Amino acid sequence: MPDTIRQGREANSSMLESEAVEQHTMVKCTPDMAFLYKLRYGILVLTLLISGLLWPGVQTALKVDNSLTVWFLQNDPTLNSYNRFKTQFGNDEVVIVMVHDSQTVLKPAYFRAFTTLSRALESNPDVASLIGPGNASLPTRDLLGTTLTPLLTDTSTTAILRNTLARHPTLRNQLFSPDYRTARFLITLKTSPHFDERRGAILDTLQTTVRAHISTGEVYFGGVGVIYAGLNTLSQKDFGFFLGIGYLIMFGLLWWIYRRPLLLIYTIGIVSTATYLTLGIYGTFGYHLNLMTVLLPIILVLLGVMDAVHVINERNQLTQSGLNEKDSALEALRRVFRPCLFTALTTASGFLALLTAPMAILQTFGLFAAIGIVLCLFFTFLLGVLILPYTQPSAQVTHVTGERLIRFLGLVLARKRLFWGVSALLIILSAVGMSRLETDTYTLGYLPDDHPVVRDHEAMQHHWGPYMPLELLVQPKPGLSLHHPDLVREALRFGDSARTLPGVGRVFGFHSLYQAGLEGEFGTRTDRALRSRSILQRVHDQLGKNYPDLTRSFVHESTQTGRITVSGSMVSARQLTAKLDSLLRIADHTLGRVATVTPAGYQPLYAGIVNYVTESQTNSLLLSFGLVFGLVWLFLRDAKLAALAVIPNLFPVLLMLGAMGWLGIRLDTATASIGAIVLSICTDDSIHFVYAYRQNRRAGMSPSMARQATVGHVGPAVVLTGVVLFVGFFLMVLGSLKTVQLWGLLTAIAIVAALFGELVLFPLVLSRFDRD
Repeated sequence: MPDTIRQGREANSSMLESEAVEQHTMVKCTPDMAFLYKLRYGILVLTLLISGLLWPGVQTALKVDNSLTVWFLQNDPTLNSYNRFKTQFGNDEVVIVMVHDSQTVLKPAYFRAFTTLSRALESNPDVASLIGPGNASLPTRDLLGTTLTPLLTDTSTTAILRNTLARHPTLRNQLFSPDYRTARFLITLKTSPHFDERRGAILDTLQTTVRAHISTGEVYFGGVGVIYAGLNTLSQKDFGFFLGIGYLIMFGLLWWIYRRPLLLIYTIGIVSTATYLTLGIYGTFGYHLNLMTVLLPIILVLLGVMDAVHVINERNQLTQSGLNEKDSALEALRRVFRPCLFTALTTASGFLALLTAPMAILQTFGLFAAIGIVLCLFFTFLLGVLILPYTQPSAQVTHVTGERLIRFLGLVLARKRLFWGVSALLIILSAVGMSRLETDTYTLGYLPDDHPVVRDHEAMQHHWGPYMPLELLVQPKPGLSLHHPDLVREALRFGDSARTLPGVGRVFGFHSLYQAGLEGEFGTRTDRALRSRSILQRVHDQLGKNYPDLTRSFVHESTQTGRITVSGSMVSARQLTAKLDSLLRIADHTLGRVATVTPAGYQPLYAGIVNYVTESQTNSLLLSFGLVFGLVWLFLRDAKLAALAVIPNLFPVLLMLGAMGWLGIRLDTATASIGAIVLSICTDDSIHFVYAYRQNRRAGMSPSMARQATVGHVGPAVVLTGVVLFVGFFLMVLGSLKTVQLWGLLTAIAIVAALFGELVLFPLVLSRFDRD
């Protein structure tokens, strides 16, 4: 083993000597670095001016928007269908409020509270409509015609209300649970130009209003908007947490390793400036942070730290060159410029591969991650010429780490069979794990189990049953209208059949309005009245006159389109797709003769994500692989070496995907295209490694000497960045948002796998295919 270390030192010395001639031909540094050094203060002032101009963009970017529409391209057919639905029936974002009492809500105290609450909610300028016990009314016929009587009055008693609801079962099912312990309010919000930005404030106002009027019992809030508001809040929380504590720990480790204040300032400057400008550009184009782009600062700290450590490592290797602080700093920057440039291009290309994804959120993430990577590269060198000339190298940790890595390399090559066997076993286990990998998305699952949104959801499911709305549109066949007896009866038959499906609760639609209108007048003879075209025409006219807002919510008169809302359990996207298929089969069996039924609203968007995730993962990974191989080949001009370099880069991807399969982590909206991103990130160290190896071989070193020299020279940067980034990323598992937790865990696994690939697998591959 001492011979291995001695040979490694000799190899490093040979490497420095081979570069000495090139160094001697310079005056003091390369013209590129000298030029940048002369312009450093002017570029710094320009950067500060641009930073000031981008401050409004940063403020815009820091607002969070996790609405489902940010996932889809503007010309997506499913999104177009969703927008048509909102044009016809208004905003589909409904806030579901439930009031529960362990005894009963049929008490005078609740009657008064429900009435005053309804008035307060209806006066809210952001509320389009309200359906609840406090504003419900019943038609009564007298000599003057039909008049509307409130369901709840000052004289209402429990007995009177029970009798009234018994005569109106359709209305009862929409307002109260069968045991009368839970009452439900459906609050439809108005559509506004900045609705997504104001969602959180609107919901806060509604919750304050409800709690101010309901002083007894328990109150629960649910709905799609409530879930996304919870995700928005957690996204902001985790974003601030990892910008603060996460960065502090990583930079603390760098301080502990190098013990040079200016080196710490150099690294922090690269990351913070690149992050600030990236967010400024991002917000200037009107984008807000979401489940994916909240990870941008994490991506940039990873790449910024890697570039900085490679520069510092190169500077530390020059301690015996006889150069002063300024010249050694500029020389180090010159030497790493080419590998850093190609690293940035390769990594940015990997992220740009996400532009092929059919999901808008991934395209945006890929584009601005690439912009941030280019900015990291730029500030690595700008801040390098500004700061590094004023600090001394911290060479001891680099030399000690290099010697230990040379010793480890000797161990690996002395026991090739053992390490080949370990590598093969890990690959086999990863392949088996990948076969267990599932593709699915469950939005509510991104929230912690103890989150108020999750607790309210579970309580609502328990006390009320399935409550999440799934919208269907009914288009009558030519010659029929929505109030035609055949169509109304088949719609009722559809509702009865749909309720037999597991996870399906109440079904309410345009047909329910006709049924409710007949129940009060005909009672047990309602079924017979539903067969009369004239009676249904009269009810149709009365509904439009007495309940115009409610009717417009379920009947689009100009297109004769009806709406049916099926209440279902909150399920994953794959489960929802299966449920939609079942409902459409029932619709075809019942309504198929008289109408065409299509899914609409939010849920089809949610269900379609599964296919998009699978397509995104496959396409982006294949394209990233092609781009990485092509750019590495372009950089090295050596197809064989480029092919060998791809092997250790694929290993972390395989291991990470295999770990997902074994750990039961689904491939979903949070982890979509993570394989392509990890592949792009892992090429950073690989390019530095293979570039140094090629330089050593060109300098006349034997393959074994070149391997030792490369490991001793580049290895310290690889290991130190791996340690720092592993700690920083693994810290993400402490976040609140499941997307952040998964990213932290999976990226930490990929970093460990990348270290194994660089320090074990790559030397083994080189020893096998590039022999002495």
